[in-house]
Amino acid sequence: MVNTIENIADQAKTFADLELQTYLSNLSSDQKSAFIASQINNAIVTVKSEKEFKFTDASDVIKGLDRDISSTMYYISRTNDLKNMADDVDSLTAAQLTTLESNKDLSIRQHEINEWSNSNKLDTLFFLQLLFVTLSFIAVLLFLKTLGLVSGYLFTLLTTVSGALLIFTLIVRYKYSVLGRDTRYWSKSRHPHQDPPAS
Repeated sequence: MVNTIENIADQAKTFADLELQTYLSNLSSDQKSAFIASQINNAIVTVKSEKEFKFTDASDVIKGLDRDISSTMYYISRTNDLKNMADDVDSLTAAQLTTLESNKDLSIRQHEINEWSNSNKLDTLFFLQLLFVTLSFIAVLLFLKTLGLVSGYLFTLLTTVSGALLIFTLIVRYKYSVLGRDTRYWSKSRHPHQDPPAS
């Protein structure tokens, strides 16, 4: 079918060429010159119009490409802006995470310091209460001695024993706090390092 159409087109072209030759052979030389001039003018007009069409088409394509390049540059610029913004957010987030981690460590350590200090104050308060009780006991004994209800020997004995217990409590507390108590955790004790037993 395609070959048939091509054959018909070739035959039509051949007939058109033969008809043109026949027509040209019947013309005078002036008519031939006029015909050739008109054909040249037609060819020039056709070429000119085709060139103008192609130039306009190429110009439109170039304008479109220019718009595409401008849009692409705009998108690249916006992408760089967004990337820089994301980098800034990442940097800020990393700095905040570092600060939070540092603050967390500081708050944990501050809690340990506060716990140790408060427990130390409570221990000191216990000793001061013990001192108050001992001094109150000695004052009552002294009052009873002045009334003659307690002998001097018993007063001296009880005063010495209660004072000795108070001083013993003070020494034990001081030695444990300085030598035995952990400096970081109040509720822990320090023990000398021992090597594990040999297997």
